[in-house]
Parts: sequence; structure tokens; C-alpha cells
Amino acid sequence: IAAAQVGRHADGRETYGHSLVVDPWGEILLDMGGDEPGLAFCDIDLARIAEVRAQVPSLANRRKIPKSD
Repeated sequence: IAAAQVGRHADGRETYGHSLVVDPWGEILLDMGGDEPGLAFCDIDLARIAEVRAQVPSLANRRKIPKSD
């Protein structure tokens, strides 16, 4: 899930939106576009995510990074 603002802000900067929901294989499930603010809903298949995590166990490779003083 990649949330993004769209529009012109009080300080003059402009943001371009295109909030996305993308499945683990890169298929775009939702693209809000970049024209105007909006609200959308998207179903997320948790069983599909578990299936992909079993096929590509990248989280098994994570490690703790010690805090520096």
C-alpha cells in the first residue's frame, strides 16, 4: 500500500498523487490517479499474501541491527 498526497499545498509545492495498492507480484490492484483527492477501498487477499511469503521467504532473512551509541 503506497499512500500519496495530490494537489497544491499552501507553501506552493505540488504533489502528484497516484496512491497505489500492489500485490506481491507487482500487479496493480488500485491506482487512485493523480488528478484530485479521493477515497478508495481495495480487498487484500491475506491467503494470497501468505502463499507468496511461503514461496519467497524474504522475511526469514531479516536480522537485527544493533543500535549505535
